[in-house]
Amino acid sequence: MMDQEQLQCIWGKCDKPVFVFDQENENCRMVYRNEAALQACPDGTSRLQSIKEAMCAPPEENAALFCHIGERVCSLVIFSWDRFRVCMLHDVTMQYQENRRMVDEAVMASRAKTSFLSEMSHDIRTPMGAIIGMTDIALMQKEMPGKVRECLDKIKTASGHMMSLLNEVLDMSRIESGKILLQPEPADIADLLHEILIVAKPQADAGSLHFRLEIGPMDQERILVDGVRWKQICINLLSNAIKFTPAGGHVEFYLGMTDMEQENRVLMTLRVRDTGMGMSPKFMKKLFTPFEREEKSTVNKIQGTGLGMAITKNLVELMGGTIRVKSAPREGTCFTLEIPFDVAGNPQDAYREALEGRRVLALIPDVALGQQIKAMLEKAGMEGDLVTDAMGVVSCLNEALLEDGEYYAFLTVDRVPGLDIMQFLPDVRRRMGAHFPILLLSESDWSQVEYLYTRCGVDDFIPLPLFLSRLSASLYAFTEEGRREKDQDDAGGQWNFGSKRLLLVEDNEINREIEQEILNLCGIQITIAQDGQQAVDRFRESPLFYYDIILMDIQMPVMNGLEASRAIRGMDREDAQTVPIVAMTANAFVEDVKNSLDAGMNAHLPKPFDIEQVFSTMGMFLERGHI
Repeated sequence: MMDQEQLQCIWGKCDKPVFVFDQENENCRMVYRNEAALQACPDGTSRLQSIKEAMCAPPEENAALFCHIGERVCSLVIFSWDRFRVCMLHDVTMQYQENRRMVDEAVMASRAKTSFLSEMSHDIRTPMGAIIGMTDIALMQKEMPGKVRECLDKIKTASGHMMSLLNEVLDMSRIESGKILLQPEPADIADLLHEILIVAKPQADAGSLHFRLEIGPMDQERILVDGVRWKQICINLLSNAIKFTPAGGHVEFYLGMTDMEQENRVLMTLRVRDTGMGMSPKFMKKLFTPFEREEKSTVNKIQGTGLGMAITKNLVELMGGTIRVKSAPREGTCFTLEIPFDVAGNPQDAYREALEGRRVLALIPDVALGQQIKAMLEKAGMEGDLVTDAMGVVSCLNEALLEDGEYYAFLTVDRVPGLDIMQFLPDVRRRMGAHFPILLLSESDWSQVEYLYTRCGVDDFIPLPLFLSRLSASLYAFTEEGRREKDQDDAGGQWNFGSKRLLLVEDNEINREIEQEILNLCGIQITIAQDGQQAVDRFRESPLFYYDIILMDIQMPVMNGLEASRAIRGMDREDAQTVPIVAMTANAFVEDVKNSLDAGMNAHLPKPFDIEQVFSTMGMFLERGHI
């Protein structure tokens, strides 16, 4: 074994601190250190102890790789040498300081970006909230032409989608870090698809494209899904297909749901195919890279950020799915997605109990659609008789009368070869009576034909493509249970807080008008404060327990909502700690919710308001439900 003189001869002239340990010794004993090491790590110092622990730790364990010596930072260069382990300290102070500076700058930039996005979130969401709020108020008016209501419904759906896109763009920190959190909730595929088509079909029509929807197997129709993210995926794909397909081209959208081997799991298959300009093999490799766009003269005229496909792939993989793409220049593109979902509780169970054994007559000339309807009726526990013309309807009604086997309802499409359905339906109505349900199946825009068909005897409209959930819900509405539920909703489905007092704190005049209009629906008594300081003064000057709840905006002049909440919670009065304070703000980041709760608030309501969410939140604190 080498002695001290030999080690000194080898390492003594090294200008870097060197420590030599005998690794064959049970205690991994230090056998040598040069003069530089003695000066850097004298006996009894914590620095020497840290080096010993790093040298004696098993190789598989993480050991310290850096140590601070005064104002210097050194890296531990450790290597084996014969039976020894050698540790050499390498001064990396300049690199450490440079890296620390870069980290500090990155943190500051991140904070600045977060602050900027938070401000932009508030500034953009505030006018969007006014659009959505005014639309909600308009929809509350009872006397309204059908076309106006249809337009308002589409404005609400489209503005809701725009709000969801704004949320994604403004929440870039989550997109960049891949930390987008999903919020799965029970949802009907029929409803989600309808909202997709409201956005996509007008775009296709405006581009003079042939849009085709194909529905595959539908083993389940109600799933646990983050509806906003799912719609974002579909609209990203459809919007791209529509944008990059010239006039006269075709865009196809396929949707299917098949049961998986795991219980209560379903595999959704989505396919978006177009006959557009396609993509080159070179660009295909960069398709899902953020901010990448193919360099073509035709593409450069089309607006876009290059973020859509990157976000789409991120969301699909976050849902546990896969995305595949096939494309070639001038041959179009086809995206295929497969995403697994959990099955949600199905309200059709309640429908089935009420519909069990009922008999339905259906006038359906299309054989494929007729078989689909018959299968759906059987799945709902009902019987279905299919006919293809008017004589078939008359024969079935006569036989049912003779056999005392009455029909529960009549389904019909709006187009039957050789038959004017608008002249035929009044005959069915006169024969079957005023309370016999007649339901129309159609691909038409209901707002365009509602006036004519309701006067021909039609009671309800079921849009095509047909889903079991919608068919069951429409038929259930005419059962005794369904009529009872509708009467209860019409007569007693309003929130009533008439005996309660609310302090509304809002600086924006338009928002204040919308919020008052909404809150007046529940009958609550409202006091207004236009900033945080006024809110504190109103609360301080009020009698004990005068206010039952406070709705507090966050960004306000004079004193913001967070400061006002802290001031109220800090008052020396009995109700200061118990009065519910609910934040209402256009700031929708996760950290904004945390800041609200940290300031003493009890809940956080994002703008624009969801009316039911507002009243249910108020009801939770006011201990009042529906009347």
